[in-house]
Amino acid sequence: MKKRELLAGNEAIGRGAIEAGISYAGSYPGTPATEILEYLAAHSDGIVEWAINEKIALETAIGASYAGKRALCSMKHVGLNVASDPLMTIPYLTVKGGLVIAVADDPGAYSSQNEQDSRYYAQFAKIPCLEPSDSQEAKDMVIQAFELSEQFKLPVIVRSVTRVSHGLSPVEIGTPRKPNQPALEKDPSHMLAIPSNVIRLHKELIAKQPELIKWGESAGLNEVFKNKQKKGIIACGIAYTYGKEYAEDYAFLKIGYYPFAKKLIAEFVKDLDEVWVLEEGEPLVEEIARQYSNKIKGKLTGELTRVGELGPDAFAKYVSDSPVQQFTDSVKANLPVRPPVLCPGCGHRELYKALNAAEPTFVTGDIGCYTLGANPPLNAMHTCLCMGASISQAAGIAKQGYKKIAAIIGDSTFIHAGIPALISAVYNQANITVIIMDNDSTAMTGHQPTPLTGITAKGEQGGKIVLEDLCKSCGATSVEVLDPFGAKKTKAILDEKLNSDGTHVVIARRPCILVTRRSKG
Repeated sequence: MKKRELLAGNEAIGRGAIEAGISYAGSYPGTPATEILEYLAAHSDGIVEWAINEKIALETAIGASYAGKRALCSMKHVGLNVASDPLMTIPYLTVKGGLVIAVADDPGAYSSQNEQDSRYYAQFAKIPCLEPSDSQEAKDMVIQAFELSEQFKLPVIVRSVTRVSHGLSPVEIGTPRKPNQPALEKDPSHMLAIPSNVIRLHKELIAKQPELIKWGESAGLNEVFKNKQKKGIIACGIAYTYGKEYAEDYAFLKIGYYPFAKKLIAEFVKDLDEVWVLEEGEPLVEEIARQYSNKIKGKLTGELTRVGELGPDAFAKYVSDSPVQQFTDSVKANLPVRPPVLCPGCGHRELYKALNAAEPTFVTGDIGCYTLGANPPLNAMHTCLCMGASISQAAGIAKQGYKKIAAIIGDSTFIHAGIPALISAVYNQANITVIIMDNDSTAMTGHQPTPLTGITAKGEQGGKIVLEDLCKSCGATSVEVLDPFGAKKTKAILDEKLNSDGTHVVIARRPCILVTRRSKG
């Protein structure tokens, strides 16, 4: 009897990578994907690294693939935006060892700044995408994705969503495959993305598309369950489990692999009086289905919302007066609102108090737990866009003649995307005050280490970066380090910098209170 474990989807993705024989895994922390690399750090014998951003994580994984090794790169959906530069070109080129990109989307934006659908990236890049509905499929699809990657010499995306990534279900544990032997070879015709190669490589990529569809037809990832029913459901990934929860008497087309032959949908919808399309994210499959039937229901016709998470109950009210639906509605109606807040004892709160007292004209914000400073009663931040944008936005505002402009950014976020922005602000002589909230960890995603701690993903000692030296090397006009609990000094420094010309950096250094408590406990 095979061993089974109860695993979250992210853990199952990591387990699948181990069983597929990976030699390298890289990521940058981002909910809901963070636990993939954390699982690998705890269980894989291969190299497991936190990179400073997703672009570098993917490029490093590509390097491992060039060496003939299997590599996994994991990230959340907005991280794929950061990695999109190498993502859009590597399909033209040749991967050697299997390269799988595990992306966790966040429908409902529970911990994200948007709700984008990563399936469109796969479509855009002309690469395969596998979408699991539970933890077992997450593990199995990762293994299949590595095989597919090596067969077609393409990167492959495995798309998860929050409910799969964080939901637990039983998983059969298999025996890990031996890692590939090193096989680094020079192949300029398929490794140099230069004009003399690109058009030929693009033609080769397009020529692979029919073969990718043919592979999917025999892979068993898209399945039809139909037996004389007059109503049907096309369900993608986790939405398959949603549909089966309430509609067992419907015919089903389960989609777990893209690209697929459109005839799959054409044949399924034929003779059906009503067809629902259930998919988390955008109506990608629904748009295809509408080409073959005028009886499609879903997001484009308004029965299902395009905003927020589809969730397990969205379809229930169209099936029956489900007791589950009534119970869920009752629970939701009686739940108090619990917005997230800064932790008791957090140094960020004290910094914001001093900043408010210094009366800046405008404060641009960034991505991190310090973003909570935008909420009452502090109301200390006025923008939040994407990683590193606070510094660039502040520079743009200051260049229009405004004074006393502050930019808030975390230590990990600064390393991720703030360094180029700071250099640009210095170069273009922006009169801004950059406040780096240094709490000694990537706190929002679970206190992962950073280059500023010098601790690696596996808890070993690595190279360490000194933040103030880094900022000085970027050419900042001045660099001040303070403890935000020193209220008078903090206020005095902020007053001085906000009222001075130049690109100033203030490092508010106070370890996260949760990290401090753990180290003492």
